[in-house]
Amino acid sequence: MDGSTKNEEAEAMRLGSEAGKVEKHFAGECPYDYSAFGLRFAWLDGFSKGRAELQKATGTEPATRVESCQ
Repeated sequence: MDGSTKNEEAEAMRLGSEAGKVEKHFAGECPYDYSAFGLRFAWLDGFSKGRAELQKATGTEPATRVESCQ
């Protein structure tokens, strides 16, 4: 893939999960670009898991996509 190791991917997932648990953070803050696909994917996966934990802890609904009215 991109040459990242399993340990690096695990750390990226942990960092993403921590970010996801903080309401003010958003997925666009991912520190990895497309050249580090494995790390980017791991961070985003962790972020989504952290966000799910946040939603469960706060009892909120997941954000939904808002369609524009035309």
